[in-house]
Amino acid sequence: MNIGLIGSGGREHAIAAALTRNPQRDHLIVYGNSNNVGIERLAQVYHNGSLTDIQAIVSFFTKNPVDYVVIGPELPLTHGAADAIRAAHIPAVGPNQFQAQLEGSKTFMRDLMQKHIGWGSLRWHKAHTCEEARLFIEEVGQAVIKPIGLTGGKGVQVMGEHLHSTEEALVLVDQILKTDGVVLLEERLVGEEFSRIALVSDGNIVPMPIAQDFKYAYEGDKGGMTGGMGSYTMIDGRMPFLADSDIQQADRLMAEVVTALEKVSGAPYRGFLYGQFMATRDGVTIIEFNVRLGDPEAINVMALWDCDTAEILHNAALGTLRPEELTFEKQASLCKYLVPAGYPEKTQKDLVFNLDETKIFNAGFDIRYASVEKAGSEFRTLGSRTLAIIGKGENLAALSEEMEHLLQAIEPPVLRHRKDIGTQDTLNRKTAHLQQLRSKTDHA
Repeated sequence: MNIGLIGSGGREHAIAAALTRNPQRDHLIVYGNSNNVGIERLAQVYHNGSLTDIQAIVSFFTKNPVDYVVIGPELPLTHGAADAIRAAHIPAVGPNQFQAQLEGSKTFMRDLMQKHIGWGSLRWHKAHTCEEARLFIEEVGQAVIKPIGLTGGKGVQVMGEHLHSTEEALVLVDQILKTDGVVLLEERLVGEEFSRIALVSDGNIVPMPIAQDFKYAYEGDKGGMTGGMGSYTMIDGRMPFLADSDIQQADRLMAEVVTALEKVSGAPYRGFLYGQFMATRDGVTIIEFNVRLGDPEAINVMALWDCDTAEILHNAALGTLRPEELTFEKQASLCKYLVPAGYPEKTQKDLVFNLDETKIFNAGFDIRYASVEKAGSEFRTLGSRTLAIIGKGENLAALSEEMEHLLQAIEPPVLRHRKDIGTQDTLNRKTAHLQQLRSKTDHA
């Protein structure tokens, strides 16, 4: 089977690795926007172009025939890649352009929740002036300030963390208004975030192991927002701080969003749906939905697929997916991104380094390449998250210690990572935090 893949980041390397577990049978045809040494090693054909040039994308897969296409990043989805590929009679894994507004427009998602679901959302306001923004901040106390459109996970500023006064918040609001004419403000929630990703096909919604992503740049959740410094999953597919009711609420919200999207779009949803949730004192609230696999969470969950990935995604693209087909290894997983030392404050390109791949593989870990290119026998950074190390094991805390030991030996001096992702101290702290929040409710 010939399989098309759009994208060339760490997420797409994770997808490519899962799709090519049977390389004698399945061949990978890739349309990316930069070179990815990991994907190049797996692909029969690799071409770079613009992710928003939909005509070029369709032309590429017409000239290089495939049985179906998996669309990795959000940008081609929001520009209508799935629609155009299907119009060329090629099945695709990815929602249509209308459905992709769920991620492409944050207010579309909030409006959909408000009109068709009515629960699980937070207080929000779309402001066109600084005065509107000020009034909303006075109402909620602290707010999260976001541009309306796509920001790659890095456009969010949180009062109390990045912004230390209403005046600072309004300066940011004014900057966004001058650029976009509108800004989204949401109440700041207190709790523990978690990610739930599902594969969706014509009403069948198959959830994957729950992950927790670490967005902040530095240990202890300090520093600016990033695309994600790493993530983990537990051996039971849950999180130690979540109750059964939390998971049920998250899954119900995802199902209701799919139903609403299919109703208003008049078309089946075929692709990934990624919910970022907050477990709060009073239950689960949706922070945002994305219409593709998360990154880094994709690196975790795709490593755990214990099934015929190529066949399952083909069925999802055709609308014939059977939920029982998708199974997962009973293991914990841990992913940590290595990034340029100045990331995310500085875009550090052309940092050259060596990497002992053999030592990583021999230690039982794997690599997912992202914003990096091969330069002879060396590697060169391209400015964003460079590469991820992924590992699996029965015990997350032990896995974290093993990975840290490895990274101390092989991490290049020009790169850094977060040491606290997946440690027992981090798990204990997060569990205690939510227990403390909810005990206040019990005693209220």
